[in-house]
Amino acid sequence: MTLPPGIRVAWREVPDGIPRREVSRALLAELLPRARFVSRCASCGGDHGRVRVEGTDAVVSVSYAPGWAVVAVALGLRTIGVDAAPRDADGLERVLPGEARAGDWARVEAVLKADGRGLVVDPARVTVTPGREGWWARIDGTAGDEALTWRGWDLDGPLGVVVAVAVPA
Repeated sequence: MTLPPGIRVAWREVPDGIPRREVSRALLAELLPRARFVSRCASCGGDHGRVRVEGTDAVVSVSYAPGWAVVAVALGLRTIGVDAAPRDADGLERVLPGEARAGDWARVEAVLKADGRGLVVDPARVTVTPGREGWWARIDGTAGDEALTWRGWDLDGPLGVVVAVAVPA
């Protein structure tokens, strides 16, 4: 799948003994060499949580699947979400309606990351509609059409991993 101009996704294997966060930050630094990356948890103030970019007009999102760090970068947008999940993930029926697959979960999680609220929102409220070039999503039960409509794409990720990316429509 070809992403629109200004959106890039990259991944790297996380070697044993190396914190996955170091790997994701190295990837981000390669994609945005003049930027600085800051994470502050809104709840506890700790050095973790959503990554913000300083020094350039870009937004980023980070995800992890067993053994992999995945990052997405968008220039000139207000937000982006990326998610990676093991292709053989199970137990998804506990959080998504029907017989959900890993790709379904990756889409929903990418939307919730782009939205900024993450799993504070019930994942079952995300409705995904396939399109000719990617997919569209909405978060049901909330006012404000534009802010809650998303455009997304499924990507060929690392072996055994599904990847989805979402941006505002």
